[in-house]
Amino acid sequence: MKIFRPTYVKNFKCDGKICGSRCCRDWKIFLDEETRQKYLSLPDREEFFQHVDDSAQVFKLQESGACPFLNENFLCKLQLKHGEDFLPAICQSFPRVTYKLGEEIFLQAMTLTCPVAAISILLREEPIAIRNEELGIRNYFFDFTKRISDAEKFLARQQAAIKILQRRDLSINARLKNLCEFFGEKISVDFDEENHAATLIEIFGETYGANLDGDKKNRLIETYRANRKKILEQLRGNFSVVLENYLVNEFFMRCYPCAFTGGEKFNCRVFVTVYRLIEFAAVLAALSRARLTLEDFLEMICALNDKLDHGRGGMEAIKNFAAQEEKFYLMIEGG
Repeated sequence: MKIFRPTYVKNFKCDGKICGSRCCRDWKIFLDEETRQKYLSLPDREEFFQHVDDSAQVFKLQESGACPFLNENFLCKLQLKHGEDFLPAICQSFPRVTYKLGEEIFLQAMTLTCPVAAISILLREEPIAIRNEELGIRNYFFDFTKRISDAEKFLARQQAAIKILQRRDLSINARLKNLCEFFGEKISVDFDEENHAATLIEIFGETYGANLDGDKKNRLIETYRANRKKILEQLRGNFSVVLENYLVNEFFMRCYPCAFTGGEKFNCRVFVTVYRLIEFAAVLAALSRARLTLEDFLEMICALNDKLDHGRGGMEAIKNFAAQEEKFYLMIEGG
């Protein structure tokens, strides 16, 4: 099997002590059939199956929301006792995200929902490199074969887009503009700062379920407009490589420009809008602190990604906005 993946995936090592094993809490942990058969063959199988809901084939979580096999040191008792091969496929997979693109062709990356993965992805100085490896796949994967008719063509388009995002001779804004043009987007209207702010506030409110009345929105628009240029200049100056790595990983990991049904231009609009929401959140975070540190910025990116992944409101609002082609110019800024 051909697996296209960034080089960082191979070197990833889980360390629950760093993040408090966030992925072992509050999520459904499905028991796949292969793992189930392994545990049926063990002499201590009852110790395992007492924590499994037979009707749903999921683990019964503790009252705290933690996996029943998570110990006090944030380590997995299953892995400690039997080795990684005895973990359910979903546990072996995370934070890896795998897609089947075609017969014997897969794409694999890592999600920023995992703080340990986020550090290895975002803080690397060298550009993210994608390699083609010959490996087997046991992990869970998303089947994109119906969405992607030609895997090789898709990968070529994706790699061309990533090269644009890694143009360090260009500003982040220029890279995003070039990316939109690459996917056929023509921006013929000048950037509108006030409506840009109003749109992001609407999306941000949908993401967090905030009930903002007219006065609150207007005050937030003025605050954002008064501070955005200065803060974003600092952000792009101090964290330019982090921003690049975020954009590249996000584009690759979500299978853009085919992440959502709707075509390449629609997917590009979603991608750019999500990034603008990151900038908006960064401005708010900077205003609430005396100084936005790298640690603050990483935490904010991970938290917002987690919200978009696990809360439907924000991503639905982004997709609804992206469907309005005539308004997309609000997300394209010069400079």
